Amino acid sequence: MALRFKNPHNYLPIFEKTDKNTTYHSIIDVLTSSKYKAILTTNAPIYQDTLRDFWENAEIESQKKVPYVITSKVGGTLVAISPTAISTTFGLNDLAVKTSFEKRELHA
Repeated sequence: MALRFKNPHNYLPIFEKTDKNTTYHSIIDVLTSSKYKAILTTNAPIYQDTLRDFWENAEIESQKKVPYVITSKVGGTLVAISPTAISTTFGLNDLAVKTSFEKRELHA
């Protein structure tokens, strides 16, 4: 059975500065120099059947009542999506950073 490609529902950003989007030039500069550029510009193919399999078999694993990984079997292969997997895949180098802040820190 051939895999059926899922039509995209999210589109990749275009980081092009033009005369028509001058209001957004500073935002374009921030995003193109950001560590998140790889995530924003990755065009991963999504196949309808594997996507369905993933979510039909998905389980959320938690530690201390906090979800930390989604696991699923797709075509007999175990797939795990976690903050570590996302950070490693996209080269974010953000695993040692704080994940929560006190209100006084946010206001500062």
